[in-house]
Amino acid sequence: GLGDDVSSNDWLDRWGGVLDKAVFGLTILFFLSVFISKAAMNSVGALLLSLSVFSIGVSRKAIFKETPFLWMFLLPILCGAVAAFFSQSGGLEAVVHFLDRMKFFFFPLVFAVVVKGERRFWWILGSSLVSGVIASLMGIYHPEQRIFGYFMGMHSIGRTADMLQIVSLGLIVFLGNGAFRRRIGPMAVGLLAVITALFFWGLVMGSMRGTWLGFFVGLGIYALFFNRKFLLVGGALVVLAVGMAPSGVVVNQLRSIADTTSDESNLARLQLWKSGLDFSKDHLIFGSGKEGVKAQFKRFYYDQPEAYRSKYNLSIQYPGDFHNSYIQLFVEGGLLFFLVFTGCGLLLMRRLVADAMRVSIINRVYLQAALVASVGFLVTQWFHSELYSYGGALLILILYGGLAAPIWPESEAL
Repeated sequence: GLGDDVSSNDWLDRWGGVLDKAVFGLTILFFLSVFISKAAMNSVGALLLSLSVFSIGVSRKAIFKETPFLWMFLLPILCGAVAAFFSQSGGLEAVVHFLDRMKFFFFPLVFAVVVKGERRFWWILGSSLVSGVIASLMGIYHPEQRIFGYFMGMHSIGRTADMLQIVSLGLIVFLGNGAFRRRIGPMAVGLLAVITALFFWGLVMGSMRGTWLGFFVGLGIYALFFNRKFLLVGGALVVLAVGMAPSGVVVNQLRSIADTTSDESNLARLQLWKSGLDFSKDHLIFGSGKEGVKAQFKRFYYDQPEAYRSKYNLSIQYPGDFHNSYIQLFVEGGLLFFLVFTGCGLLLMRRLVADAMRVSIINRVYLQAALVASVGFLVTQWFHSELYSYGGALLILILYGGLAAPIWPESEAL
């Protein structure tokens, strides 16, 4: 009867509210771990995704109607799962490995449940800032993290630098927006400025050339299209970066970016990219699959003539790891998946650009931050493999913020 329906709705509303708080709390916990612990990200992330899907079912929230851009994240995964089944590795096991590879591209489902406006977005982004500050202070405090003036240990990997790049570019965009600064007040502005300076210092100390390049490309995009004053700021940051490290080190690192004759890291990457594309020809449409790519590449390499192996001798030092997110996805997932993946990515960028022209002034900064941080990160991924890895979780967060900002309530106070 009618009474039963009302009771059922009350029960769903009550448990829907409990689930919402639980998912939000786990999301905070996940991003508190993002700079510090992959193990925590794995365990919390698995629970978070499961609980989010359950919450969607209980609350019967029409997330695809409210945020249709979710399909741009999920369609490539669905396509890639089919391709993985028919890949060189093949079968259900290959599908499982592919889904594990792309797990953070499911996170827009989590954000669709918990990010209901900019206040919650800042709670989540703020938790990642806390995580980044802790990681940076660990680098300052522990002598083993600071060798010859650079971060080492946990800071010597591209993941930390790439995540610092994302949040640094995002914070620069937020701080460069006068309306946003006025809304949050001078104390919050000062705090974010200090955090941004700390993260920029971490970027320089991380000594990741690809991250440096992506950071300044992103900063250039911001200066050219959104805030011309930052052309001067960008120049000042270059001078500052050169001065804060051991004498001549940053300059030499910058010069080495274009060195394709004597820099072994650059030579290895070029060889990996070329041999990877050659390797992909035998399984062009559906790819090699993730799990079997190392063994398959070794067989491919040793089947080649001596002249080929001599020419690409450095590539066998990193079999199946192409040090390039795009080539890695192309080789493992195949042409079909890669076209859908890049096509959906371009559509998301197009949506951000289009919405940035017509969204309200209050929310426009979120689209600008998403564009700038995404461009910088995506440039870096030509040299790193974080697009689909742990560093990519932060990209998905700031990208989701830009995509969802046009539907957020404008009157909400931060």
